[in-house]
Amino acid sequence: MWSCSLVDMGISRLAAIMLSSLALAVSPAFAQSPATTDDYVPITGAQRAEWVVDGTIGLRGLGVGVIADAWQTAWNTPEEWGRGWSGVGKRYVSREAYVTISNSVEAGLGAIWGEEPRYIPARRGSLRWRAAYAAKTVVLAQRRDGRLAPAWGRYAGNVVNNIVENAWLPPSATTTRDTVVRSATGLLGRLGANLLEEFWPDIKRRLHR
Repeated sequence: MWSCSLVDMGISRLAAIMLSSLALAVSPAFAQSPATTDDYVPITGAQRAEWVVDGTIGLRGLGVGVIADAWQTAWNTPEEWGRGWSGVGKRYVSREAYVTISNSVEAGLGAIWGEEPRYIPARRGSLRWRAAYAAKTVVLAQRRDGRLAPAWGRYAGNVVNNIVENAWLPPSATTTRDTVVRSATGLLGRLGANLLEEFWPDIKRRLHR
């Protein structure tokens, strides 16, 4: 019961974040991205491939995988896999496949529209402005000219990987509701990553003082 309540709260908060982000995206105050045509350098094909690989086997990607694995094991999700080492291994491999599929689709399809899969930090403006920018770039991405537009490749990657993942997940995790929840948590994870990219350099500077 508690886990369902937490999930429902998470989905409600995600919906609020997405609506706020889209509202900000069309607001005149946010019409210009911090990555302007003067300082934004579009991603290359080689960098797209590197981004996919780094998200799967890079140190940060592997670390996030360990945290996600520990969280799911603690909540025994999905329950068929149990909390033993076998379940730990299945969850970790499943998460790695999930990320690889999602990133590959996003980077591949995104190239058609010139979408930037990486997070481009604002690094300036008020804390509130930067946090709002991190939120709206969950659903928007830089194009080759630096402007922000819908991240179609990201949407596709988030949907496709969750549908494909149903092929190996146990029955309790493949209902329509569970698939939607995984898509929602994927976007929440992107928001967390954006906020970390945006503010971690500031935090490190303060810690070093």
